[in-house]
Amino acid sequence: MILYRSPLRRRPLTAAIALALLAPLAATAEDLGTIVITATRTENKLGDLPAAVSEVTRDDIDERQASTVSEVLEELPGVDFGGGPRAVGQIPTIRGHYGNHIILLVDDARRNDQSGSGILSPLAIDPDLISRVEVVRGSASSLYGSGGLGGVMAFRTLSATDLLPSGDGFGGEVRGGGESADESSHLHFRLFGRSGAVDGLLAATRREWGEIDQGGGGTLEPNDGDSDSVLAKIGIQASDRLRFELSHQYFQETALRPNNPQGNNDFPMEQEHTTRQNEDVAHMTLLGANGERAVTAHLYHTVTERQADPNPSASLPATSSETDTVGGGLQQTLRLGSHRLSYGGDLYRDEQQARSAGAPNGVLPDGRQTVYGLFLQDEIALGDHWRLIPSARWDRYTAHKESGTEADSDDAHLSPKLALHWQATPHLGLYASYGEAFRAPSLNEMYQNLSGNQYYANFAANPDLDPETARTLELGAHYQREGLFASDDRAGFAITLYDERVEDLIEGKVIGSYTHPVLGTRPILQYQNVSNAKRRGIELEGSYSRGQWDLSATYSRLRVEDDDSGEDLFSPPDQLNLKGRYWFDGDRLSLLWSGTATAAQDYDDTIERQRESWVRHDLFLSWSPSESLRADLGVENLTDERYASYQSSNAYALTYEKGRSVKATLSWRF
Repeated sequence: MILYRSPLRRRPLTAAIALALLAPLAATAEDLGTIVITATRTENKLGDLPAAVSEVTRDDIDERQASTVSEVLEELPGVDFGGGPRAVGQIPTIRGHYGNHIILLVDDARRNDQSGSGILSPLAIDPDLISRVEVVRGSASSLYGSGGLGGVMAFRTLSATDLLPSGDGFGGEVRGGGESADESSHLHFRLFGRSGAVDGLLAATRREWGEIDQGGGGTLEPNDGDSDSVLAKIGIQASDRLRFELSHQYFQETALRPNNPQGNNDFPMEQEHTTRQNEDVAHMTLLGANGERAVTAHLYHTVTERQADPNPSASLPATSSETDTVGGGLQQTLRLGSHRLSYGGDLYRDEQQARSAGAPNGVLPDGRQTVYGLFLQDEIALGDHWRLIPSARWDRYTAHKESGTEADSDDAHLSPKLALHWQATPHLGLYASYGEAFRAPSLNEMYQNLSGNQYYANFAANPDLDPETARTLELGAHYQREGLFASDDRAGFAITLYDERVEDLIEGKVIGSYTHPVLGTRPILQYQNVSNAKRRGIELEGSYSRGQWDLSATYSRLRVEDDDSGEDLFSPPDQLNLKGRYWFDGDRLSLLWSGTATAAQDYDDTIERQRESWVRHDLFLSWSPSESLRADLGVENLTDERYASYQSSNAYALTYEKGRSVKATLSWRF
């Protein structure tokens, strides 16, 4: 296995400066003039933001022929998806934060399902239905509340306005293809149109897959399954400034796999699993006289169901869980001289229910959690070159268990943030920010309660858990210039340094033991506020394009340490991503090479989580012989590298990723 050693491993400051200076020679697909919303809940150019933000577009998804969102998002700095090659086991991670440490939004609807206990992905969405993704890395609670320690992943689904930029019309697309490593196939269609004030879209995808060929040899099985995804959306342009939008999204996946999808072939406990999700979202947007969003409102209802059929031969009972989330929000933005003032509030309620062999599940207790908050932000222009952005949010959360003697939990939290941006030159911007974030304990952490000598482990409730809190200092710079080395070139880079202190970390601790009839002494576990942590990291992005060439590079490094014991905690390894694209015939034929080099994770004090270094190469060819036809051919893991991703849970499951895999997709637009 090729060993890649991070240049920041021994001389972090020297390497950071060197990479920053070289960054204009590399590139991301980032355009610092791109308009993004998630970081401030208002429209801003990417290059004007005092925050670390990345965007993934529909073109990025199509070019990689992505069958999962992880295939495109894991190339962003500070973003990882550990959990093995099964999509349902891939856990999104931002700067080492995962689970309810990060906020997941799909069309502003929060994805809060925690029934997967850290081994099931909370994202049930097909990449064919996504228009774009904005990822904000770093403290986000001052605008979004609980869960904003690591940041925000905000997904926007397709709409007719994306596909018909102007004027009335009707169109559609049919796309189909397959992949060799998991014997998968997919078929996607979409219809969209607009007539007068009304526009609509209907899109659906069917996927099927089988056992997975792993890098360097071997097969991961069982892995037979299929999924169906549907998106229906209608928009009403009531006036030039007022728009309403209604959407329904349906997802269902059925698969024969181990009850732990992150497991390897040593996990024989297989069951037929079904995940089903229905989501309804309503939006209202009112534009101001200047064309910016002045008032926005949204309501949503998401129901996520998970079921597993019994397997008598493995003594596995039937299990089920349901998370029902209802929420909404309202925001107004005003221009007052040099101020852009935004204020509003949102709330959501999660109701959770779980069963095992028809009885209540002690690890996933029945209950509900309600969170509501109010926020205020002011974007202040200080002359022509400075912007100051103070923001703050107050949240209250309550949690209730349906049965038992445990008391309800009720608490409130204030999350402030202050950011300053200086446009030092027309090409160079510098920023600094300080933010505080928090994460309310989940129902599972507070109320799980399972005892008996027939279980692998026992669990004790702890309704007195305090929220985790984080204080983050972030420094950054971004640069963009045309004509750097030649009149027709374009270069850009961004660098971010951050230092974070987390207090009252919630961790599972052994508080006693009991005797199992087969395994002997087994632990009794309870979630407790046990330690503090310090996190330090650096992220680099760069861009360079000229003529027919586009180049790109990203780099990220993170270290997390227990501030009390000095132990090295969970932190994804150093990673370098490089891309090179060449256009052969205008914009009709392109070849993309993508390379990922990940350093050895040999410093985690949880030895079982440590991983070797690895290097992977991917190639993608896209050809559009006409406006209506497109063919894509790709080879992932070109050298058949054998590697296992570092992951947030199941440290003992060394599950190797996909091996060499050929992808092909044919699309027809009409």
